[in-house]
Amino acid sequence: MKITKTTVKLLLIGFCTTAASSKEIVTDRPDATESSSVVLPGYFQTEMGWKYSEDGQIQTHAIPQTMVRIGLVDRVELRLGWDGYMDRNSAGSGSGAGDGEVGTKIYLGEERGAFPEAALAGSVSIPWGDKEISSDEVDPSFRFAFSHTLSEKLSLGYNLGAEWETENNSTLGTFIYTIALGVGLTREIGMFVEFFGDIGLSASGTAHTFDGGFTYLLRENIQLDIFGGAGLTRSAEDWFAGAGISFRLPN
Repeated sequence: MKITKTTVKLLLIGFCTTAASSKEIVTDRPDATESSSVVLPGYFQTEMGWKYSEDGQIQTHAIPQTMVRIGLVDRVELRLGWDGYMDRNSAGSGSGAGDGEVGTKIYLGEERGAFPEAALAGSVSIPWGDKEISSDEVDPSFRFAFSHTLSEKLSLGYNLGAEWETENNSTLGTFIYTIALGVGLTREIGMFVEFFGDIGLSASGTAHTFDGGFTYLLRENIQLDIFGGAGLTRSAEDWFAGAGISFRLPN
């Protein structure tokens, strides 16, 4: 989710670059919008961070929320994730290790005129978390990731998809969407603003959220980030904030 000023295709915010052309790291954090790029074959990229959130009387720390992206072949990456350790106050539903995730992202095509750059990501949860946190089921999700170059300093990314989550022995589906605007402030510093949310399919309730943040390119293969946001509807978290680091090997 890096943003640069110098080249249009590298104006990222985590969602705008070609599949195999970037020397500078492209991440899927800290925004909710997945990038339309994949990690090059033979590269390992780790994206991790801390998030604090409040929802009513429940305060939660989650650390380290982690995604490892491994370039397998041209246009395809393997994705291994972990929700991190959840530390909730006494008003919450318990603390403990969260579930894992395994999935893939496939690059579908580059931007051509009005047609966006596109990728397809899919995953399933791995219910290895502690009893108080885990869903105890293998829950699937998928999303299409799109991006447009608007100008030398602006890019637009958006996702559309669906996810299923098990709670109290019931698996319910939601439609998910994101839309994020990235701004390249300098070569090293970028910012984003974003709306994202979910709409119940078999699940009830609708959640919409606004957030924003900044990224700093420490090196071509290392990025720092900070972010924060607030819920716009009752079903969303009241507010949240966090920070993280992403790095790619080899350089």
